[in-house]
Amino acid sequence: MSSVRFQLVAALLLTSALAVTGCSTLGTLAYFVNPNDIPAEFDELSGKHVAVVCHPVVELQYSDAGSAREIAQLVGMNLDTHIRRAEIIEQQEIARWMDENELVEYTEVGKALDADIVIGIDLEDFHLYEGSTLYRGKASVHVQVYDVAEEKLIFEKRLDDYAFPKDTAIPATDRTEQQFRGMFMQVLSSKIARIFYASDSRTHFAEENLSF
Repeated sequence: MSSVRFQLVAALLLTSALAVTGCSTLGTLAYFVNPNDIPAEFDELSGKHVAVVCHPVVELQYSDAGSAREIAQLVGMNLDTHIRRAEIIEQQEIARWMDENELVEYTEVGKALDADIVIGIDLEDFHLYEGSTLYRGKASVHVQVYDVAEEKLIFEKRLDDYAFPKDTAIPATDRTEQQFRGMFMQVLSSKIARIFYASDSRTHFAEENLSF
């Protein structure tokens, strides 16, 4: 489901809510003129050369190495779209380095690829099923931001037990595993990327309240 559809659904819901609650016309107009009402938690990527690296913990290295790289790819694409003047290093370059080297510190890949900033994402848990017949994606990630020149951690955030859909599960008969996995990866990656840019609460609401 596209982000455009998310925003349209959320906008309709918000419009209905405003009609019921009677919010002021001025406040409503201000909201729609500047809808990015959730500020970035870390907003220092503009003008920087940025590497996004997602690395599965030991227990997931063989089962979810591909998922980790896809998350890094999708997060990087989100950042490239939403942050002006940030130069996001191509995932092919990062994957090539990862294939040829053992990752010990995130700053190592940053130095090798001439990055200013490394966004390191530890993928600590990732699965698609709740039981054997229901889809419900769950993931835990530890996001870390490093200043490469200073070799210093400058920001971190945990997303523990993030679940999609939020309050329900989807019968596996309703769609293929590939279809559900694609949706979960998009929503999870968007959640991570929005740490770094101001975003619209309607999008957050729509993603959290999707109906299937």
